[in-house]
Amino acid sequence: MTIGILVAVGVVCTILLALLLIFRRDLVGVDLSGRSLLLLYLYLASLAGVITVAVGVSLLLSWGTGVAFGLETAYGRPPILTPCPPGQCPDPLQIAAQYQHQSEQRLSGDLIGGLTTGFFGLLFYAGHKLGRRALGEDDDASVLHRAYVVLGTFVFGLSAIVLLPVGVYQALSIWLIPHTDDVFVPGIADSLTGGIVATPLWLYYLMRMARGARVATPRARPGPMLSVG
Repeated sequence: MTIGILVAVGVVCTILLALLLIFRRDLVGVDLSGRSLLLLYLYLASLAGVITVAVGVSLLLSWGTGVAFGLETAYGRPPILTPCPPGQCPDPLQIAAQYQHQSEQRLSGDLIGGLTTGFFGLLFYAGHKLGRRALGEDDDASVLHRAYVVLGTFVFGLSAIVLLPVGVYQALSIWLIPHTDDVFVPGIADSLTGGIVATPLWLYYLMRMARGARVATPRARPGPMLSVG
C-alpha cells in the first residue's frame, strides 16, 4: 500500500508537471533547449530518488515495528476460524503456523528490501543532485527548482494525508479493540510507517516552498513621504 501510493502519486504528478513545463512555456517561462530538458530530467530524477529513499525507510520501519511490537501488529492476522461445512474445516493451528511463516518471511524481506531500496535511492538522488550542481542549477528562485519543490510538497503531502489517518486508525483498532479469531486484524506496516515517513518530508518541502516564496517576492520599498504645508 505504501509503495503503491507513493509511486502512483509521484508518477501522476511528474507527468502533469512535465506536460505543464513543455506545453505551457508561456506560463512558466521555461524554454525547450537541451540544457533545460536535461535540468528537467535531473529534477524529476532527484524527486524519484527521494521517493525511493522514503520507500526504503518505510520498509525498515515496518521491520522495526514487527521486531518491537510483534508480527501481528505489523502485518495483521487473517481470520483463523472461518465458517465451513462440518468435517471440512481446516486446522486452526495449521492456519496460524502458515501465516506465522509468511509473516516471518515478510519481516526478513522488509529488512533486506529497506536496506537495498534506501541505499540505491540515496545513490540515485545524490548522483542527480551533483548533476544539477555541475550545471550550475541550485538556485531556489529558479522556475525548475520551485516546480521541483512544489511537486515534492504535493507528493508527500498527499501521501501523508492518505496514509497517516489510516495507520493511526489501524493502530488504535489493534490496541484498543479486542478481536476474536474469526475477524481479520489489519497491520500497520502498510500505512502508519509510510505516513510517518511522508509527514516530515512533506513539512520539509513545504518549508522550502515557503522560503522560495519569500525569496521570489520582492519587498515593497517605501515611497517618498508627502509633506503637507
